[in-house]
Amino acid sequence: MTIEKQLIHKTYYETYLGESDKRTPAQILGQVYFEEQNSDESFDLSYIRFAQGEVYYLYQDYETAIFKWENIKNELEPWAKKNIGDAYNELGLLSAAEDMYISIETDDNTLTIEVALKLFSLYQDRNKVENAYEIIKKALSINPDYPQVTRIARAFYEERHDYDNAVKLAVLESIRTEQEEWFSTLISYVKAGYTKKFQPDFFAEALLTFFEVSQTSFAQFIGALWDSYKNEKSYLTWLKTINDMFFTVDLKTSDHQWDQTVQLFEETYLDLTGGSYYLNQLHDVIPNLLASWLKLSTRTNGLFPSATVLAWNEIFPGTVLPDAVYKAESIIFEAENNQSGLENALQLFDTISGWAESHSVEIDFRINWWLEELINPQIKNHFLLAGKAGSGKTTFVNSLLGDQLFKGSTSSFVVIHDDDELTMNHVTDSEVRPVHSQRSLDELMKKEVTSLFHVKHPCILLHEHQCAIIDTPPINDHHESRNQLFDSLLLADGLLYVLDGASELSEREYDVLCQMKKFAPDLKVHFLLNKVDVISSDAHTQTRTSEVKEKIANVYPESEILPYSSLHPFSQQLSQLNSFLYTNFPNSMKEKQEKQTAKVLTLIRKMLSNLIQKRVDMEKGLIDSIEWNEDLLGRLNGFTNKLIDLQHEKVAAILTAYKALVTESRNELKEAVPKLLKESSELIKEDSDFKQIHIMLNESMNVKVQDYFEHSLLPSVFEKLADWVSASHDELLECQSYLKEMSETFNEIYQQDKLKLTCEFTVLEDWRRDIHRMTGRIQYEKENIMLRHNPAQLLLKSAGKLFGAMNQNKTMLANQYKKYVENETYEEVTKSIAMKLFIPFDLFEKGLNQDVSSFFNGPLNEVTETIVETETAINEGKEALSNMQANPEIFYDPLKLFEVNLLQREFTLQAKKDYSRTM
Repeated sequence: MTIEKQLIHKTYYETYLGESDKRTPAQILGQVYFEEQNSDESFDLSYIRFAQGEVYYLYQDYETAIFKWENIKNELEPWAKKNIGDAYNELGLLSAAEDMYISIETDDNTLTIEVALKLFSLYQDRNKVENAYEIIKKALSINPDYPQVTRIARAFYEERHDYDNAVKLAVLESIRTEQEEWFSTLISYVKAGYTKKFQPDFFAEALLTFFEVSQTSFAQFIGALWDSYKNEKSYLTWLKTINDMFFTVDLKTSDHQWDQTVQLFEETYLDLTGGSYYLNQLHDVIPNLLASWLKLSTRTNGLFPSATVLAWNEIFPGTVLPDAVYKAESIIFEAENNQSGLENALQLFDTISGWAESHSVEIDFRINWWLEELINPQIKNHFLLAGKAGSGKTTFVNSLLGDQLFKGSTSSFVVIHDDDELTMNHVTDSEVRPVHSQRSLDELMKKEVTSLFHVKHPCILLHEHQCAIIDTPPINDHHESRNQLFDSLLLADGLLYVLDGASELSEREYDVLCQMKKFAPDLKVHFLLNKVDVISSDAHTQTRTSEVKEKIANVYPESEILPYSSLHPFSQQLSQLNSFLYTNFPNSMKEKQEKQTAKVLTLIRKMLSNLIQKRVDMEKGLIDSIEWNEDLLGRLNGFTNKLIDLQHEKVAAILTAYKALVTESRNELKEAVPKLLKESSELIKEDSDFKQIHIMLNESMNVKVQDYFEHSLLPSVFEKLADWVSASHDELLECQSYLKEMSETFNEIYQQDKLKLTCEFTVLEDWRRDIHRMTGRIQYEKENIMLRHNPAQLLLKSAGKLFGAMNQNKTMLANQYKKYVENETYEEVTKSIAMKLFIPFDLFEKGLNQDVSSFFNGPLNEVTETIVETETAINEGKEALSNMQANPEIFYDPLKLFEVNLLQREFTLQAKKDYSRTM
């Protein structure tokens, strides 16, 4: 054991022990101490004291050990201080131990680290976390190779869940030691998700170390990092990092060494091009990703990356490294295809469908319908049936079905299946609609030009061949049906072209056949020479067949022609037709899968075109919607203003009419009451009791007024109010008629029952009820007519009392009372009576404005809500349009990426075909 290890383990005292000496270390050291002290030469007891301190420490006599070590004054003094600190630590004097450790000054790295580890343990015990961090980092910086230092640091970081420092330590130690232990530790941190906070380039040097030391660990490391960054913001940065790394290393591939990594590249590429990223994010990533992917690939798994490189370079020329393009071109025809082309095509279809759904874009339902149709396992082949109008194509179909399903040629596409019962459906761009009769089918076919129908009908030929027929519009029909016919060529397994046996092959037909050949060069095309019953003999039929074959030889040299008569019994021709189909339309399982894949890819291309058109339609639709809503908003605002004017007009008219009748009734009262009161002079007689006459007159006058009020005035007012309500009803009914017309106008614009504009006529019933209450509850309150305290009445009362008992004065008093009664204006009395009687009518008048206005509340609120809805629709439309125009990449970039993936699958399929031809 070296002196350094003895000092560390406190076994320095063993240097004084002999092998055969049976005494205890304390006895031996005591003897040595005594001898050294009594020697003649100068002595240094520090070494012996140091050793004695170790022995005392061993026997847990810490205080004596401290005493011994305090007197060390040679080169062992720093170690003695370290030991004193250890003794303080054992005694529980932690503060003293810390001070002692800190006081040590030495250039010895071993002692420095030992002290650091002691302080580290002490800081942990005292929960001095910052000090613990500082001291362990110091120990690591001095000598990370010192035993257990890195493990202690790792355990400390993990215990405190400080995985930032734990990851940094693992990275540094992986690079420094190149040991599998640290490789495994770092990989475990990545898998646990502790590295996500770090930028990918932080691991660049570690990646190179892994690669140079152990490519197995390297593959595990990048796989773990790949998964950890996948859903993080730094994902693309990680891809750039790994791409850069593969460009810097000398890569040697074997058959299966990089299979998992190649799979990662493939999954990543599909993820990046799945519609979640934009081109500006990918232009700096995908080209190098493809180059790295291809670099790792072999003949076994090289087809996919090669086709992808070529597809990307086709859509984005010059972006992929030329070497990668050259390599892709060189291996694409040699690479083995271990993947299902159909499965990949369907996966791409589902990806695009999912993206469209997430962006609220509806794909034409017919595309989805065709997909289900083309991958239907019960249908082995789809034969397209084409021909010019008058060729007898429809008659041929009817002869196959044994039923006159169609009357005359159809301008629609009809997919015909064999089934036990007849069922018919109309396949629209949004759904499948049942057709319940052949008559309805004929009507729809005439109405829905170039539409799609699905018919199931018992058919022995279709049953035996497990096939379907796609009947098409005549080739000399309008331009749109021609385009759809050509699109359908790519969805068929073969074309059966019906020729009119009674006429020559026209130049127009020949041109169409040439165009078909160019459009679908691989499609098998054979001919049915129909109407051979009109040809005079079999020899002439053979001649006619030869003529047609010779004419079409330049276009379809391998095509065969079957003479056929739709008028002959189908049973007689079934065997011949069966043989014709079996011979000329063979289909191996491999060929069928390739055709299915090609047809699905055709549908995908059609779906992408449909989505692009949808984007154009969406923008145009938003513009049209905004313009439509703005025009409608102008109409609604104008209508609102007119409605408010109408409301004010009716409020004024009804209120004016009411005021007029109340004023008229007031005037009648003002005229009638004074007259009635003056007529009361007849009650004054010479024999009247003039002492009480004013009381009698007051009573009589009130009776007269009350009688007038109850039997004349109130009935008259009630009748006038009833007429007023009736007239108001007519006014409001006229308004309702106008509003009904306006609702019909707006609903016609909306194409739905959007506005009702129904007014509240209940206000009229409320008025009638209130009028009954007013006229029924108003009671006449007696007035003090002749008992007032004005001078004239006081004079008469006094005169009556004074002279009423004198007969000679009665004539004079009677004349004076009559004169007073007849000449009095009764203005104050009349005003008082009118005020009391018309209080309810005045209160009623105050509520009329609100009542008439409430009649229009329903329509006004309805129009206001509609205006708010329209304004919201305009604002939302403008915002959507602005976003659409400002960020076209949101829509177009994913479609461009889908196009790359589509082209990649087309290259894959075509490559296998080309390769098979070279064998």
